[in-house]
Formats: sequence, C-alpha cells, structure tokens
Amino acid sequence: MNHDIFKDSVKHLVNQNVLEEHASNPIGNHSDALKRILVYLRKYKLELRGKYIIVCVQPYKKWCIGKLSGVRGVPPQIYEEECFGSEAEAEHGIFIKRIKELGFM
Repeated sequence: MNHDIFKDSVKHLVNQNVLEEHASNPIGNHSDALKRILVYLRKYKLELRGKYIIVCVQPYKKWCIGKLSGVRGVPPQIYEEECFGSEAEAEHGIFIKRIKELGFM
C-alpha cells in the first residue's frame, strides 16, 4: 500500500476516544482503530535514527523520552523536560508526540 494512502486511512481514526483508550492502556489489547494506528506508527519509523525510546532515569520512579542517534556509540538524547512517573505514562507520551509530529492532531 502506498505510504500516503496508508497515512490517510489511519489519520481519520485518531480521535479523543482512541487517545483516552491509549492513555488508560498503552500496552495490551486495543480496539481495531488503535491497532491500525499503532501498526502505522511501527511501520512508519523502521529506522533507528530519530526513533523515540523510553529511558528509565530513576528505577521505579522516573522515565523520560529519549531519541536514538542511529550512530553506534553515540548515546540517545534524553529529554529531561519530558519525564513521567510510570513506564505506561512514558509510552503514552511517545504515542502523543508521534501523533502530533505526523499532523494527526
């Protein structure tokens, strides 16, 4: 499927209900709409360079969003201003960040 067609078919699925579903359960069973969005996000960013990751900066207390450099030996950039109190919250933070970057909201 053409990337633009795939993007357009997924973009209209992003709504408040899907965002709330992901916030309450970022990892696990999801509705068909959320599954389709997540598949698109996974296929869209296959390369490591620029990929968002979760970095645990304080065990069991603080998780921040990071971004891979894609260069061996170069550590990820960690966004200290984008930290969360749980891994699930950080997962949702990355989801929102990617949705916004793609212009889905």
